[in-house]
Amino acid sequence: MTSAPPPSAATPALLRAVVVGTLPAVLAVMAGRPELLVLGLPLLAWAVLAVVRRLARGGAEGADLAPVRVRSTERSIAEGGTVRIVVDAPGAPEASKSGSSGSLLGVTVPLPAHASLTPPLGSRADAGSVPLTVTARRWGRYEIGPIHVVLADPLGAYRTQCRLDPVLLQVSPDSSLLEAPPNLPAPIGVAGVHLSARRGQGTALADVRPFQRGDRLHRINWRVTSRTGTLHTNATFAERDTDVLVVADTLQDLVAPGLEATAETSLDLTVRAIAAVSRHYLGIGDRVGLHDLGSRIGTLRAGTGPRQLRIIVDTLARARRTSGPVTRVQKVGALRGSTLVVVCSPLLDDRVVAQIGELRARGADVIVVDTLPPSVGDPFSAPAAGTARDPQRYWSEAWTLRRLLRESTVRALREQGVPVTAWEGPGSLAPVLLSLSRAASAPRMRRA
Repeated sequence: MTSAPPPSAATPALLRAVVVGTLPAVLAVMAGRPELLVLGLPLLAWAVLAVVRRLARGGAEGADLAPVRVRSTERSIAEGGTVRIVVDAPGAPEASKSGSSGSLLGVTVPLPAHASLTPPLGSRADAGSVPLTVTARRWGRYEIGPIHVVLADPLGAYRTQCRLDPVLLQVSPDSSLLEAPPNLPAPIGVAGVHLSARRGQGTALADVRPFQRGDRLHRINWRVTSRTGTLHTNATFAERDTDVLVVADTLQDLVAPGLEATAETSLDLTVRAIAAVSRHYLGIGDRVGLHDLGSRIGTLRAGTGPRQLRIIVDTLARARRTSGPVTRVQKVGALRGSTLVVVCSPLLDDRVVAQIGELRARGADVIVVDTLPPSVGDPFSAPAAGTARDPQRYWSEAWTLRRLLRESTVRALREQGVPVTAWEGPGSLAPVLLSLSRAASAPRMRRA
């Protein structure tokens, strides 16, 4: 991105040099003392040199300083990543002809929210090129700028100012690898990496049985055959894939009162959980889709492979943190039986709880990831009532009571067979998926 600055004007330094350099010359003429010329001669020489250089660059016709360019090493980074932004004047005649350091640059950038900037105060000056380093602490879309640039010639005699458009930066959520077992309770595809209860083509040994007509010769177990004297073959479990649907509850974006600038919100936890779940199951060949009960993220059709992961991560990075009130929940549409449904919700809306019960009744394996931030309703991390951080009296106490009432909802879901686990990082879902796999393979009582 390049911008031509407007014509420059004389700096106060040039005006002072002309006045201070001319005054000894006037005194020398009036007093008849030529030695006084030595006092102002250096300043006058500097001023004359600055004017001559400006006229040689074409300052009388228009813009006499080089255009300013903004370069960015990356336009899309991961959460916690760093990007380098460089503001320079690449076409400066001084740098190309005389080999000098070029124009003088002074850059001022507004401090972006949820990001750290180097230099810390967002202002820096240098010769020819000014580097800026931005570290994004949260996912989302960032606008670094507008960038205010002060450009001067190498002598500092003429100066101009211009404003550059913001640099757009997209920060994708942290998609750390999910610590979860590869097996699912009820895989529904015909090929994949999940072990099925049915026998078929695969690599996991299920049994060793006598050879039958139609068995493949490469599956003959020669050790058992030599010991028994009759042909035996290896029976394996079929390996299948499944559908994974991630349901996001974005009806509200909750954060602890008084900690809006620093604490994680429920939308932050939801986006990170979706990214981790999608990366895990897409990496092992499953089909992953996304459904938004609100309107902050959007809905994506199920897909497979790296392309689907890129689509999901880009969609999450464009999620809106601010949204109007949601009056209608976008319900989940058609769903195949035995689909693994991961619901990311703070569990504060009765409509979401009803949707979870409906998914369970339709035969889906439902897991609820609790995305209510731990700081919400925590009396130890809440600011004192009536202070400057929390001007609304008893607001923190009200959230504490609301969290206690929410425990009855969590307990009711668990009694109905819906596991609820708080999102605490990549290892949050491993115990839940292991318990689902064991429950699916456990013996069941048969009715007479």
